[in-house]
Amino acid sequence: MDWMEAHGAELRLTHHAIRLDLISKVHGIHAAEEYFWSLPDMFKSMKTYSCLLHCYSAHRMADKGLVLYQKMKAMNFVPNRLMYNSLMVLYLKAGQPEKALTTFEEMRKSGIMAENFTYFILIESYITMNALDAAEKVLEELQKVAPIHWSLYTRMANIYMKLEQFGKAEAALKKAEKVMNKAELSSWDNLLRLYARSGNSTEVKRIWGCLKSTFKKCLNRSYLAMVIALSMVDDFDSLQQIFQEWQSSYECYDMRIANVMIKAYLNKGMIDEAEAIRQSAMAQGRCNKNTVYIFAEFYLDKSNVKAALEILRDAKNMVTAHDWVPSKELVSRFLKHYEESKDVDGVDPFCEGLKKLECLDAKGYEEALMRTDIASLKSVSGS
Repeated sequence: MDWMEAHGAELRLTHHAIRLDLISKVHGIHAAEEYFWSLPDMFKSMKTYSCLLHCYSAHRMADKGLVLYQKMKAMNFVPNRLMYNSLMVLYLKAGQPEKALTTFEEMRKSGIMAENFTYFILIESYITMNALDAAEKVLEELQKVAPIHWSLYTRMANIYMKLEQFGKAEAALKKAEKVMNKAELSSWDNLLRLYARSGNSTEVKRIWGCLKSTFKKCLNRSYLAMVIALSMVDDFDSLQQIFQEWQSSYECYDMRIANVMIKAYLNKGMIDEAEAIRQSAMAQGRCNKNTVYIFAEFYLDKSNVKAALEILRDAKNMVTAHDWVPSKELVSRFLKHYEESKDVDGVDPFCEGLKKLECLDAKGYEEALMRTDIASLKSVSGS
């Protein structure tokens, strides 16, 4: 659309609405606002106003969205479905779910047909108000009159699991499986995740079998969903089997999958196996920052600070991003250990390592050393 404008194309009202949405997605909401307010008045119509309202909704900016809606009301705009949907989302994000319900009623009275997204927000509003019975009733009535998107069932399953109503959760998941588009990969990934949350290893493996029979080749994203699911249900043998299957068939190495296996091995105390994956991934230049955190935090939990420090020293070889630095939380964990153990000698090489990673300046180094010195002196004085 930039190219169109640069070549003198005449942008019409619909073009400006589409462009506004695209700017919001590519350059952010502030750029979208600037574009909208820069438009000539003739293009500030119901379409572009509704689009900006939708942008506020997508970016969860309830305050600005509701102010804009009041302006639209003052201009006597007749609401359309996009406007009603956006308004319901804004009320929900603003912590006013009851107003989302009244907006839905207003929409229905005006003769505008609701869609699955509208009902999703309606059900979400009832859930927010702890009115689960009402949410169930909406879904029950909707089943009689229109096709239901599988995500409505999985949302209900999520809630049932939080309430530990696992029977209802699995019934909702069965309904989701029945109505979902089998060619839509995200639906299978969601079922894997949700059955894992319910602790049902049998259903996790059944869904995996259905997924594999539906698609000629499983993508990394599905293997990732499966290894996470098996990790959640603690089916270690199956996890190893799926990981080995992925290793023998992947087209592109995915460190996220390897990290799940690394963490599982470490949780089982199988450090050599976890290290073997790390070394192999390092040789391929595939490790990432999460690999560093998984190992460092494991060794810190085991009070093996020497091994954790070795991981930190290896970080530059593990993480390909040149600007990577360890998180403040990880640095704080190291410093806390040195402070609590009064290890003045240990904090010095640690801080030197941070300097090499270019994430600790002279002031930070002095403060870390001083805190450890003070802790050590208190220990000696007995205070």
